[in-house]
Amino acid sequence: MRMDPEGKLFFGFKIDSKLREALAQATPGDRRYFEDPNSPYLRIVPNGEDQWIGKIVDGGIAPSEVEDIQRNVVSILNRIAPGTRHSPSAMRIFCLDDSPAVTTAPPREPARGPILSDY
Repeated sequence: MRMDPEGKLFFGFKIDSKLREALAQATPGDRRYFEDPNSPYLRIVPNGEDQWIGKIVDGGIAPSEVEDIQRNVVSILNRIAPGTRHSPSAMRIFCLDDSPAVTTAPPREPARGPILSDY
């Protein structure tokens, strides 16, 4: 195991149906907080079949900065999705892997010839 001084951390919340609906209804002015893939505010990041919204920060942060980041993310989410509540205890912190996503094609069915009937 080794530390990666260039690694990024993600502080965020899983997007549930209520939050997804609120994000879809966000005003154009508020969309700037999360729609730009290089946004300094919030980003939507996939994790398997789930999507998460949160802030990406450089690794190696001081423990005192964690609470500030947490408040910042919750504050922006309360602005862009006012009908939803975001408990700080529901926030999760992940280490990001910036390597290209590996996708595998579904297994192919073997080629079949024409179906012949007994009729």
